[in-house]
Amino acid sequence: MIKIKKFKNIFRKNNSYFIFTLILLLFIILGYISFHELQREKNYLWELARVEGLNIAFSIQTLGSEFILNRDILREVLDLFQKEGISFIDVIDRNGNIRLSTNENRRDSNVEITRPGVVNYIQTIDSDNKRILQVIKPFDFEDRFSSDLFGYLFLHDKYLLIGINMESYYLRYNQIKQRIILNYLIIFILLILGVYMIIRVQENLVVKRTLRNMKDYTTKLLETMDSGVISVDERNIVKTFNKKSEEIFQLKRNEVIGKIAGNVLPITIDNQSIYQLGLQKKKKIESEVEIYTNSKTKKILEVNSSLLSGEKGQNAGMVILIRDISRIKDLAEEINRNKRLASLGKLSSGIAHEIRNPLSSIRGLAQFLSQSFDKEDVRRTDLNIILKEVDRLNQLINQILDFSRPKKLALSHFSIQEMVTELIHLLQLGKSEKNITFKFHTNIRNQFIDADRNKLKQAMINIILNSIQAIEKKGQIIISLDLKIIDDKEMIQIMIKDDGTGVDSSDLPHIFDPFFTNKDKGYGLGLSIAYSIVEMHQGTVKIDSEKGKGTIVRIFLPEGRQKEIE
Repeated sequence: MIKIKKFKNIFRKNNSYFIFTLILLLFIILGYISFHELQREKNYLWELARVEGLNIAFSIQTLGSEFILNRDILREVLDLFQKEGISFIDVIDRNGNIRLSTNENRRDSNVEITRPGVVNYIQTIDSDNKRILQVIKPFDFEDRFSSDLFGYLFLHDKYLLIGINMESYYLRYNQIKQRIILNYLIIFILLILGVYMIIRVQENLVVKRTLRNMKDYTTKLLETMDSGVISVDERNIVKTFNKKSEEIFQLKRNEVIGKIAGNVLPITIDNQSIYQLGLQKKKKIESEVEIYTNSKTKKILEVNSSLLSGEKGQNAGMVILIRDISRIKDLAEEINRNKRLASLGKLSSGIAHEIRNPLSSIRGLAQFLSQSFDKEDVRRTDLNIILKEVDRLNQLINQILDFSRPKKLALSHFSIQEMVTELIHLLQLGKSEKNITFKFHTNIRNQFIDADRNKLKQAMINIILNSIQAIEKKGQIIISLDLKIIDDKEMIQIMIKDDGTGVDSSDLPHIFDPFFTNKDKGYGLGLSIAYSIVEMHQGTVKIDSEKGKGTIVRIFLPEGRQKEIE
């Protein structure tokens, strides 16, 4: 029994300590809050006094120098603006000497200006033991070149001093202080009576803070993901659109959030909306799709979706993960193209050598037989045809060997603008049945590059000749130069644009393949050789074309110095 009583006494004692500690803590907290509240009110009243002084100063200054004709008028102006709560209005010079005042007792007195040239706020006590806030503002007239020189000369380099009587402000501050102390005493009593409720509120705050932290963490996680994340509710309204999604679709978040997904983010698979497939047909989507952004940029996206379920298992929307694999596809296509070119190069080189030897024998024998017949003999004419065809085949073999065995680059430092200008002049001099206009635009200054001038010129000629062939009778070819950032590298872009017949989308993947051509003339090696030359310069070639709407070829070359490439 004694032990139980002893335990109860200890418990009560510990409980008393806890309550005392809690009350002390509450008292300190409320005292701290009261102090800051009073400081805030004091600062607010202080700011009101400063604003009042500045308003009077600005009002006097707004009259302008041309209104103030002499000191008497200025004195009347100062008297006009003096009102209850304003102890005096002075005009002082830069040394602090009072030149004019509404209080004659202040004439020829001196005021210390602590910060010349700017507004000063100085609190003092006047002869009646009243607290005064002195607002000292320099005169600054915008009409200093007006016809009134006297007003400007008199007020030049002067200050306007407004004396604000602070007693009414301090009286109001004391009233506020009493009210705040009374309010916080009442709050303190209520807090003592509601300790349990405070503890519960604190617990709720901890829960809310935890949820908010989790939400912030989730938001940061979504924003730092390398994949686009889009979520829509059961009504197909966009709810989530992270930063990567903005980059992929080239849309801002406020242009998408809260809107119907199918209208702002049209993504289809086999002409069916992915939102319809997911929300209505409950299908999980794992597919690659092609889209065009607002800037007409084609992108290939890897799309994966999953459905969201509500508390009762109902459909609550869907989440779509999107990865931009356009660059990966381009690199894969470029690697495959290089493999094809390498394989075709080796094959072509071997075939060319095997064909060249028999052709030499055929040409020699045909030339020998041709000389054995008279000029009028029909057989000699047939043999000459054979010689011409053999020469044509030799020309083709030379092109194949040039393609399959690129020579070492002869690097030189030259201006691209000059090379393009020279090239356009050369093409304009050439005879052609077509009416083609050449235009040259550049957004950069005279750009120099280290490259093989002749080979680069050959590559551009091959591309431009291809554009000329694509134009039927009349058209234009635009060549432009610009600087672009590609994979964090500054590249020189040479763009060649024509308004010819264009290339079918099914032919675009093979446009740089050797011997691929959809024209009646030519061997289909021009673009392949051009691609090979640009690649030797550590550059790349991109082509965009649409049937019937022309073609755009972009050549990207490194801006820095080129290394010698075998």
